Amino acid sequence: MINKCSKINSEWIEQIFGLSSSIFEESLIYLETQSKATAKKRFDEKYQIWSKQFEGIYGKNIEERLFLKHTYLAQIHLILILIKFFPDKNPKPLFKFYKEIQNEDYKKFDLAEFSFFNWINLDENIFKDVHDSIGNFSFHFQDLFCRIYQEIFYASTRHKIGEFYTPPSLVYKMTLDSYQFGEKILDPSCGSGSFIISIMREIIQSNKDNNAKLSALNKVYGFDINPLATLTTKSNILLNLKENWNKELDDVKHDFPNLNIYILDSLFPQEEKSINGKIDVNTLYHDFDQIIGNPPWLTYKDLLDKAYQDKIRKLADDLNIKPKSQYITHIELSSIFFYSAAKKFLKKGGKIFFVVTKSLLNGDHCFKFRSFALFKDLEIWDFPDNYFFNVEHICLKAKYIGENKISIKEKYPIKVKIFDENIDLIKITEYSSLKIKENGAKIIKPMNELKIIEKVEESPYKKEFKQGATLVPKSLVFFKIEKEKNDSLIISSDEDIISRGKKKWRIEFYEEEIEKLFRFATFLNRDMVPFYIKKYRDVFLPIKKEDFEFDLEHLKNNPYAYRFYSKMNTIYKEKKKETSDINDLFSNLNYWNKLTKQINNKDFLVVYNSSGSTIKSSVIDTTKERIVIGSQNYYYSTDSINEAYYLCAILNAPILSKYIRVIKSSRHIHKRPFSFPIPIYDEKNEAHKKLALTGKKSHSLVHDIVYNNKRIKSKKVRTLVFHKLKKIDVLTKKSLFK
Repeated sequence: MINKCSKINSEWIEQIFGLSSSIFEESLIYLETQSKATAKKRFDEKYQIWSKQFEGIYGKNIEERLFLKHTYLAQIHLILILIKFFPDKNPKPLFKFYKEIQNEDYKKFDLAEFSFFNWINLDENIFKDVHDSIGNFSFHFQDLFCRIYQEIFYASTRHKIGEFYTPPSLVYKMTLDSYQFGEKILDPSCGSGSFIISIMREIIQSNKDNNAKLSALNKVYGFDINPLATLTTKSNILLNLKENWNKELDDVKHDFPNLNIYILDSLFPQEEKSINGKIDVNTLYHDFDQIIGNPPWLTYKDLLDKAYQDKIRKLADDLNIKPKSQYITHIELSSIFFYSAAKKFLKKGGKIFFVVTKSLLNGDHCFKFRSFALFKDLEIWDFPDNYFFNVEHICLKAKYIGENKISIKEKYPIKVKIFDENIDLIKITEYSSLKIKENGAKIIKPMNELKIIEKVEESPYKKEFKQGATLVPKSLVFFKIEKEKNDSLIISSDEDIISRGKKKWRIEFYEEEIEKLFRFATFLNRDMVPFYIKKYRDVFLPIKKEDFEFDLEHLKNNPYAYRFYSKMNTIYKEKKKETSDINDLFSNLNYWNKLTKQINNKDFLVVYNSSGSTIKSSVIDTTKERIVIGSQNYYYSTDSINEAYYLCAILNAPILSKYIRVIKSSRHIHKRPFSFPIPIYDEKNEAHKKLALTGKKSHSLVHDIVYNNKRIKSKKVRTLVFHKLKKIDVLTKKSLFK
């Protein structure tokens, strides 16, 4: 229960109404029952409308249960608004009003989005529980729904839609730093309304008179493509302003600011003649003093709609920030938002301030973005230890200047503020780029780190290392052996793979039979520690062992494998992304021929992880059994065991990981190790021979460590072989950084 002296905040809202609450459980049972009974017709009608709207966000695999959760939150919004705006009404008459308002009267509160969810009202007992839970308590002036919105909307879809909840402390710091009273300001992807509410709080708590405050409140705008987001933001505004606006208000028409929150795709506003039938989009172009927010952290390949992908690619080209063809799938939507929102909505001289991923500063795909062609007076907020998100992030601020031919070199170096976990300023410094051209800039880093990057010189090994095959969806091809027969295996799903897989691909099979010819060995990133592969996994591949080719006739001559492949191939075709042009399972496994080309591998493989903060590498002896390398790892094949352990030692060197962290993009390692001059192995070079010998000894040592502790992690292994790594570091410096 709420303490009598307390004010209700977002934590209380989550506790009272969140997915673990009794009110939610009771409501969902009621909604599920009604959706199949008396309200079925209305439910079906609204579900069709809702699903059409939300397919662009969730994809076509949306479920009725998600719609019920959205309905629940929408109904809670309406009930809370009624309780706050009509505090003198007892629960019974207020419930009657709540039922009546479901039809058209909700528009009185400017809640057009509610039309998606008004197929039913919660019953009187639930209504009373909500009323009793909130009563006459007051609210903290904050985003009241950030936590419950995150719970309901993000739970299974956060990665899909690229929304990341912005901590209130960061929202407050950004607002305090950038907002000036009376500015016309826009959050183009407003979510639950965190930035909107923070700005309104600054306005209300200022020492201006009420007329000035009302005028300033009317200049706060929010857009979002998601109707539940705009509904949540409006509910936030209504509850917070009713609580804190110095007027006795009984509805939103009496001295209440406009609710300038609209369902709109900020990247393509021109596709709407008017917003919600109320406002001409054209009147908002070049009309804002500031844009602030946290746009979606999606990349091009995350988008669920092929047509939308095409639009994004064209928009990136129009904005002159489209990357080279090999990086197209990595286009960051936040980079598109930064340029496009500013170009469409800001006045010249207006400011933009976004929370974005750090890859905008250091990703190869953002080279043109870093020309900052439309901007000047750039400022970066950096958070060295990633305090707020599990993805490296920054805040990026700039002044919009339009199509102005200011030389890119005049925009560097860039002012940078470094903050600690409490968002207290540690220091002010400058970042620059190693190479600045008129159409873009290479990686942006602190000046001292640029000195390290000056050592960058491509290794001849770069073109020799290859990425492994895309052995996905794993659930369709990885297996455990239940029983061995003479020429065949009885297999079932690998539970470890299923438990870690995406919900969409948690496909299980039981006691299927395949011929032994189609059993191959592989490993995952998590199966490797420095210098050693802890375990290998069984994987079904529909190829011939002698040449790694897919031969349908050969497959048909092995009826068990043919039947199993046909079954898995059908599942793949049914569940693959609509945006994918890969139409069968084998083509996916062999994308870019990364599977079949492994037939050419030599006796020894050097492998390392393609992503992570620290490199781990191992040597695999394939003379006894051929090992297939998956796309989580890069590999190099050689007939020289000494060359293999030489490379393995260097790739495990702590100094190499340290330098790679300076130059790599935020998410992946890829071929970054070979941006440093790793020389070709030379049997006559003493340092090279010592590295190879130390690599072999480290392999033997880690083999014994793993034998006694199969679950040991890479961090612990590094601690136990610290002295070996120290020696490797000395030799690596001698070989690479002379």
